[in-house]
Amino acid sequence: MILSTTKELRLHIPSNAIDEISSLQGILDNSEKDFLRDKLGDSLYNRLCEYYQTVSPDDFYMAVCNGENTQHPWMQLLLMAQRMVTYDAMSRFVYTQALSINGTGINVASSDDYGTASKDLLDKGVQGYKREAMVSLNQMLVMLEGWAKKMATPAPIADADTIEQPTEPKDEEHKAIEEISLLWQESQYYYLHHDLLIATCADLQHYLDIYESREKFIRLLPDLHFIQDEYISEAIGEDTVQRLLHTDDPADKPLLRKVRRLMVAHLEERTTILTIDKARRAAAHNEAISLRSSVLRLMEMRKAADVANATPDKPSTNTTDSTSKGYENNQPDSKIFVSPLLY
Repeated sequence: MILSTTKELRLHIPSNAIDEISSLQGILDNSEKDFLRDKLGDSLYNRLCEYYQTVSPDDFYMAVCNGENTQHPWMQLLLMAQRMVTYDAMSRFVYTQALSINGTGINVASSDDYGTASKDLLDKGVQGYKREAMVSLNQMLVMLEGWAKKMATPAPIADADTIEQPTEPKDEEHKAIEEISLLWQESQYYYLHHDLLIATCADLQHYLDIYESREKFIRLLPDLHFIQDEYISEAIGEDTVQRLLHTDDPADKPLLRKVRRLMVAHLEERTTILTIDKARRAAAHNEAISLRSSVLRLMEMRKAADVANATPDKPSTNTTDSTSKGYENNQPDSKIFVSPLLY
Protein backbone atom coordinates (compact mmCIF):
# COMPACT_ATOMS: atom_id res chain seq x y z
CA MET A 1 0.00 0.00 0.00
CA ILE A 2 1.16 3.56 -0.69
CA LEU A 3 -1.50 5.45 1.28
CA SER A 4 -2.42 4.76 4.88
CA THR A 5 -3.64 7.93 6.62
CA THR A 6 -6.51 10.39 6.27
CA LYS A 7 -3.91 13.19 6.18
CA GLU A 8 -2.51 11.83 2.94
CA LEU A 9 -6.03 11.39 1.59
CA ARG A 10 -6.74 15.04 2.41
CA LEU A 11 -3.80 16.12 0.21
CA HIS A 12 -5.85 15.01 -2.79
CA ILE A 13 -9.48 15.18 -1.63
CA PRO A 14 -9.60 18.12 0.81
CA SER A 15 -13.38 17.93 1.23
CA ASN A 16 -13.42 14.37 2.55
CA ALA A 17 -14.73 13.78 6.09
CA ILE A 18 -13.57 10.17 6.45
CA ASP A 19 -12.55 9.33 10.02
CA GLU A 20 -10.85 5.98 9.40
CA ILE A 21 -8.81 5.17 6.30
CA SER A 22 -9.54 1.48 6.94
CA SER A 23 -13.00 1.95 5.43
CA LEU A 24 -11.28 2.65 2.09
CA GLN A 25 -8.41 0.16 2.25
CA GLY A 26 -10.03 -2.40 -0.06
CA ILE A 27 -10.94 0.16 -2.71
CA LEU A 28 -7.52 1.86 -2.49
CA ASP A 29 -5.79 -1.49 -2.86
CA ASN A 30 -7.90 -2.36 -5.92
CA SER A 31 -7.00 0.97 -7.52
CA GLU A 32 -3.30 0.43 -6.83
CA LYS A 33 -3.31 -3.00 -8.41
CA ASP A 34 -5.69 -2.21 -11.27
CA PHE A 35 -4.88 1.40 -12.19
CA LEU A 36 -1.35 2.15 -10.98
CA ARG A 37 0.68 -1.05 -11.07
CA ASP A 38 0.83 -1.60 -14.84
CA LYS A 39 1.70 2.08 -15.44
CA LEU A 40 4.79 1.78 -13.28
CA GLY A 41 5.54 -1.85 -14.02
CA ASP A 42 5.91 -4.50 -11.33
CA SER A 43 9.51 -3.64 -10.43
CA LEU A 44 8.98 0.10 -9.98
CA TYR A 45 5.65 -0.40 -8.18
CA ASN A 46 7.18 -2.86 -5.70
CA ARG A 47 10.15 -0.53 -5.15
CA LEU A 48 7.76 2.38 -4.49
CA CYS A 49 5.91 0.29 -1.92
CA GLU A 50 9.25 -0.50 -0.26
CA TYR A 51 10.13 3.19 -0.19
CA TYR A 52 6.78 4.04 1.41
CA GLN A 53 7.60 1.69 4.29
CA THR A 54 10.75 3.72 5.02
CA VAL A 55 9.04 7.12 5.43
CA SER A 56 6.67 8.34 8.08
CA PRO A 57 3.27 9.33 6.63
CA ASP A 58 3.27 12.39 8.89
CA ASP A 59 6.74 13.44 7.70
CA PHE A 60 5.67 12.89 4.11
CA TYR A 61 2.55 15.00 4.66
CA MET A 62 4.63 17.85 6.09
CA ALA A 63 7.20 17.58 3.28
CA VAL A 64 4.42 18.02 0.71
CA CYS A 65 2.89 20.92 2.62
CA ASN A 66 6.18 22.84 2.86
CA GLY A 67 7.43 21.90 -0.61
CA GLU A 68 10.41 19.80 0.48
CA ASN A 69 9.12 16.83 -1.55
CA THR A 70 10.26 18.52 -4.78
CA GLN A 71 13.87 17.81 -3.77
CA HIS A 72 13.23 14.08 -3.46
CA PRO A 73 12.27 12.15 -6.65
CA TRP A 74 10.79 9.21 -4.73
CA MET A 75 8.52 11.60 -2.82
CA GLN A 76 7.44 13.25 -6.06
CA LEU A 77 6.60 9.88 -7.57
CA LEU A 78 4.78 8.80 -4.41
CA LEU A 79 2.65 11.96 -4.42
CA MET A 80 1.70 11.50 -8.08
CA ALA A 81 0.92 7.81 -7.54
CA GLN A 82 -1.23 8.58 -4.49
CA ARG A 83 -3.19 11.18 -6.45
CA MET A 84 -3.91 8.69 -9.24
CA VAL A 85 -5.02 6.01 -6.81
CA THR A 86 -7.15 8.39 -4.73
CA TYR A 87 -9.16 9.78 -7.63
CA ASP A 88 -9.63 6.36 -9.20
CA ALA A 89 -10.73 4.91 -5.83
CA MET A 90 -13.22 7.75 -5.32
CA SER A 91 -14.79 7.08 -8.72
CA ARG A 92 -15.29 3.45 -7.62
CA PHE A 93 -16.30 4.37 -4.07
CA VAL A 94 -19.05 6.97 -4.55
CA TYR A 95 -21.88 4.81 -5.86
CA THR A 96 -21.21 1.83 -3.60
CA GLN A 97 -20.82 3.99 -0.51
CA ALA A 98 -24.20 5.58 -1.16
CA LEU A 99 -25.77 2.19 -0.38
CA SER A 100 -26.09 0.73 3.11
CA ILE A 101 -26.38 -3.06 3.38
CA ASN A 102 -28.09 -4.57 6.45
CA GLY A 103 -29.55 -7.88 7.47
CA THR A 104 -32.91 -7.26 5.83
CA GLY A 105 -32.01 -5.41 2.67
CA ILE A 106 -30.22 -2.45 1.08
CA ASN A 107 -30.93 1.15 1.97
CA VAL A 108 -29.63 4.54 0.88
CA ALA A 109 -27.02 5.82 3.33
CA SER A 110 -27.52 9.36 4.66
CA SER A 111 -26.12 11.69 7.29
CA ASP A 112 -27.81 14.07 9.68
CA ASP A 113 -25.00 16.63 9.20
CA TYR A 114 -25.11 16.76 5.39
CA GLY A 115 -27.80 16.89 2.75
CA THR A 116 -28.33 13.88 0.51
CA ALA A 117 -26.59 14.18 -2.86
CA SER A 118 -28.85 13.93 -5.89
CA LYS A 119 -28.25 11.32 -8.60
CA ASP A 120 -27.19 14.06 -11.01
CA LEU A 121 -24.64 15.37 -8.54
CA LEU A 122 -23.34 11.85 -7.91
CA ASP A 123 -22.93 11.29 -11.65
CA LYS A 124 -21.04 14.56 -12.07
CA GLY A 125 -18.85 13.73 -9.08
CA VAL A 126 -17.92 10.31 -10.45
CA GLN A 127 -17.11 11.74 -13.88
CA GLY A 128 -15.03 14.45 -12.25
CA TYR A 129 -13.04 11.89 -10.26
CA LYS A 130 -12.45 9.80 -13.39
CA ARG A 131 -11.29 12.85 -15.30
CA GLU A 132 -8.89 13.89 -12.54
CA ALA A 133 -7.55 10.34 -12.32
CA MET A 134 -6.63 10.44 -16.02
CA VAL A 135 -5.10 13.92 -15.66
CA SER A 136 -3.02 12.67 -12.72
CA LEU A 137 -1.93 9.63 -14.73
CA ASN A 138 -0.76 11.80 -17.62
CA GLN A 139 1.13 14.13 -15.28
CA MET A 140 2.94 11.18 -13.71
CA LEU A 141 3.87 9.71 -17.11
CA VAL A 142 5.12 13.12 -18.31
CA MET A 143 7.28 13.42 -15.18
CA LEU A 144 8.70 9.91 -15.65
CA GLU A 145 9.33 10.61 -19.33
CA GLY A 146 11.24 13.79 -18.46
CA TRP A 147 13.43 11.88 -16.02
CA ALA A 148 14.05 9.08 -18.53
CA LYS A 149 15.08 11.56 -21.22
CA LYS A 150 17.39 13.27 -18.74
CA MET A 151 19.11 9.97 -18.02
CA ALA A 152 19.35 9.15 -21.74
CA THR A 153 20.99 12.49 -22.63
CA PRO A 154 24.75 11.95 -23.03
CA ALA A 155 26.99 14.03 -20.82
CA PRO A 156 29.14 16.69 -22.57
CA ILE A 157 32.60 15.56 -23.64
CA ALA A 158 35.28 16.85 -21.29
CA ASP A 159 37.92 19.28 -22.58
CA ALA A 160 41.50 18.12 -22.84
CA ASP A 161 42.47 20.30 -19.88
CA THR A 162 39.83 18.76 -17.63
CA ILE A 163 39.97 15.15 -18.80
CA GLU A 164 42.27 14.17 -15.93
CA GLN A 165 39.97 15.63 -13.30
CA PRO A 166 38.04 13.05 -11.26
CA THR A 167 34.35 12.67 -12.02
CA GLU A 168 32.06 14.20 -9.41
CA PRO A 169 30.05 11.58 -7.50
CA LYS A 170 26.34 11.42 -8.31
CA ASP A 171 24.12 13.12 -5.75
CA GLU A 172 21.17 11.37 -4.12
CA GLU A 173 18.62 13.02 -6.42
CA HIS A 174 20.47 11.84 -9.53
CA LYS A 175 20.79 8.31 -8.16
CA ALA A 176 17.06 8.19 -7.38
CA ILE A 177 16.07 9.40 -10.85
CA GLU A 178 18.46 6.90 -12.41
CA GLU A 179 16.97 4.02 -10.40
CA ILE A 180 13.38 5.07 -11.15
CA SER A 181 14.07 5.41 -14.88
CA LEU A 182 15.82 2.06 -15.05
CA LEU A 183 12.97 0.24 -13.29
CA TRP A 184 10.33 2.01 -15.39
CA GLN A 185 11.82 0.58 -18.58
CA GLU A 186 10.21 -2.75 -17.67
CA SER A 187 6.73 -1.22 -17.92
CA GLN A 188 4.71 -1.26 -21.14
CA TYR A 189 4.06 2.41 -20.39
CA TYR A 190 7.72 3.33 -20.84
CA TYR A 191 7.72 6.33 -23.14
CA LEU A 192 10.09 5.04 -25.85
CA HIS A 193 9.20 2.12 -28.15
CA HIS A 194 12.31 1.39 -30.21
CA ASP A 195 10.56 -1.02 -32.56
CA LEU A 196 8.08 1.58 -33.87
CA LEU A 197 8.63 4.32 -36.46
CA ILE A 198 6.32 6.44 -34.27
CA ALA A 199 8.17 5.68 -31.07
CA THR A 200 6.79 8.17 -28.55
CA CYS A 201 3.65 10.12 -27.74
CA ALA A 202 5.50 13.30 -28.77
CA ASP A 203 6.20 11.77 -32.21
CA LEU A 204 2.52 11.00 -32.74
CA GLN A 205 1.46 14.42 -31.46
CA HIS A 206 3.38 16.03 -34.36
CA TYR A 207 1.02 14.36 -36.83
CA LEU A 208 -2.20 13.79 -34.87
CA ASP A 209 -3.63 15.70 -31.93
CA ILE A 210 -4.20 13.26 -29.08
CA TYR A 211 -3.90 16.02 -26.45
CA GLU A 212 -0.45 14.64 -25.53
CA SER A 213 -2.19 11.83 -23.67
CA ARG A 214 0.39 9.18 -22.84
CA GLU A 215 -2.34 6.79 -21.75
CA LYS A 216 -4.11 7.11 -25.09
CA PHE A 217 -0.81 6.59 -26.95
CA ILE A 218 -0.27 3.31 -25.09
CA ARG A 219 -3.75 2.16 -26.05
CA LEU A 220 -2.94 2.95 -29.69
CA LEU A 221 0.19 0.76 -29.71
CA PRO A 222 -1.58 -2.40 -30.99
CA ASP A 223 -2.94 -0.40 -33.95
CA LEU A 224 0.48 1.14 -34.65
CA HIS A 225 2.20 -2.26 -34.54
CA PHE A 226 -0.40 -3.74 -36.90
CA ILE A 227 -0.06 -0.85 -39.35
CA GLN A 228 3.74 -1.01 -39.36
CA ASP A 229 3.86 -4.80 -39.74
CA GLU A 230 1.07 -5.26 -42.30
CA TYR A 231 0.98 -2.02 -44.31
CA ILE A 232 4.33 -0.24 -44.03
CA SER A 233 6.64 -3.26 -44.21
CA GLU A 234 4.64 -4.60 -47.15
CA ALA A 235 4.91 -1.25 -48.98
CA ILE A 236 8.56 -0.29 -48.41
CA GLY A 237 10.13 -3.57 -47.30
CA GLU A 238 11.39 -4.71 -43.91
CA ASP A 239 14.97 -3.63 -44.72
CA THR A 240 13.85 -0.05 -45.27
CA VAL A 241 11.81 -0.12 -42.06
CA GLN A 242 14.85 -1.29 -40.09
CA ARG A 243 17.02 1.40 -41.67
CA LEU A 244 14.51 4.12 -40.75
CA LEU A 245 14.32 2.79 -37.19
CA HIS A 246 18.05 3.20 -36.64
CA THR A 247 19.13 5.94 -39.03
CA ASP A 248 20.78 9.21 -38.08
CA ASP A 249 21.21 10.26 -41.71
CA PRO A 250 19.47 13.62 -42.42
CA ALA A 251 18.78 12.37 -45.96
CA ASP A 252 16.35 9.80 -44.49
CA LYS A 253 14.22 12.39 -42.69
CA PRO A 254 11.93 13.27 -45.65
CA LEU A 255 11.12 9.58 -46.18
CA LEU A 256 10.58 9.03 -42.45
CA ARG A 257 8.15 11.97 -42.28
CA LYS A 258 6.13 10.64 -45.21
CA VAL A 259 6.05 7.12 -43.77
CA ARG A 260 4.83 8.47 -40.43
CA ARG A 261 2.08 10.44 -42.18
CA LEU A 262 1.11 7.23 -43.97
CA MET A 263 0.95 5.39 -40.64
CA VAL A 264 -1.24 8.12 -39.12
CA ALA A 265 -3.62 8.00 -42.11
CA HIS A 266 -4.01 4.24 -41.64
CA LEU A 267 -4.42 4.81 -37.88
CA GLU A 268 -7.30 7.24 -38.36
CA GLU A 269 -8.87 4.81 -40.81
CA ARG A 270 -8.86 1.74 -38.58
CA THR A 271 -8.60 2.62 -34.86
CA THR A 272 -11.50 2.51 -32.44
CA ILE A 273 -9.57 4.20 -29.61
CA LEU A 274 -9.98 7.67 -31.11
CA THR A 275 -13.30 9.34 -31.86
CA ILE A 276 -13.20 9.82 -35.63
CA ASP A 277 -16.29 10.40 -37.70
CA LYS A 278 -17.15 8.54 -40.90
CA ALA A 279 -16.21 11.42 -43.21
CA ARG A 280 -12.75 11.74 -41.66
CA ARG A 281 -12.16 7.99 -41.92
CA ALA A 282 -13.01 8.12 -45.63
CA ALA A 283 -10.66 11.08 -46.12
CA ALA A 284 -7.91 9.24 -44.22
CA HIS A 285 -8.37 6.23 -46.53
CA ASN A 286 -7.86 8.44 -49.59
CA GLU A 287 -4.87 10.11 -47.98
CA ALA A 288 -3.33 6.72 -47.26
CA ILE A 289 -3.55 5.75 -50.95
CA SER A 290 -2.00 9.06 -52.02
CA LEU A 291 0.74 8.94 -49.39
CA ARG A 292 1.65 5.35 -50.26
CA SER A 293 2.22 6.38 -53.87
CA SER A 294 4.22 9.39 -52.72
CA VAL A 295 6.41 7.22 -50.46
CA LEU A 296 7.12 4.73 -53.27
CA ARG A 297 7.88 7.56 -55.69
CA LEU A 298 10.34 9.11 -53.24
CA MET A 299 12.03 5.75 -52.74
CA GLU A 300 12.42 5.30 -56.51
CA MET A 301 13.95 8.76 -56.82
CA ARG A 302 16.42 8.03 -54.04
CA LYS A 303 17.28 4.66 -55.56
CA ALA A 304 17.96 6.25 -58.96
CA ALA A 305 20.14 8.91 -57.33
CA ASP A 306 22.10 6.28 -55.40
CA VAL A 307 22.68 4.25 -58.57
CA ALA A 308 23.87 7.34 -60.45
CA ASN A 309 26.29 8.25 -57.67
CA ALA A 310 27.61 4.70 -57.45
CA THR A 311 28.27 4.23 -61.24
CA PRO A 312 31.98 4.85 -62.11
CA ASP A 313 32.89 7.14 -65.05
CA LYS A 314 33.28 5.29 -68.36
CA PRO A 315 36.81 5.38 -69.86
CA SER A 316 37.23 7.60 -72.94
CA THR A 317 37.54 5.86 -76.36
CA ASN A 318 39.81 8.61 -77.73
CA THR A 319 42.86 7.81 -75.61
CA THR A 320 46.16 9.02 -76.80
CA ASP A 321 48.10 7.23 -74.08
CA SER A 322 51.08 5.16 -75.28
CA THR A 323 49.57 2.05 -73.83
CA SER A 324 46.88 2.16 -76.56
CA LYS A 325 49.54 1.39 -79.18
CA GLY A 326 49.93 -2.16 -77.91
CA TYR A 327 53.22 -4.13 -77.99
CA GLU A 328 56.06 -2.72 -80.12
CA ASN A 329 58.59 -5.02 -81.80
CA ASN A 330 62.37 -4.54 -81.90
CA GLN A 331 62.59 -3.16 -78.35
CA PRO A 332 65.86 -3.67 -76.39
CA ASP A 333 65.99 -7.08 -74.70
CA SER A 334 62.84 -8.15 -76.59
CA LYS A 335 62.86 -11.84 -77.51
CA ILE A 336 59.51 -12.13 -79.28
CA PHE A 337 57.93 -10.75 -82.44
CA VAL A 338 54.23 -9.89 -82.54
CA SER A 339 52.45 -9.91 -85.88
CA PRO A 340 50.09 -6.96 -86.53
CA LEU A 341 46.32 -7.59 -86.57
CA LEU A 342 44.94 -8.47 -89.97
CA TYR A 343 41.66 -6.59 -89.52
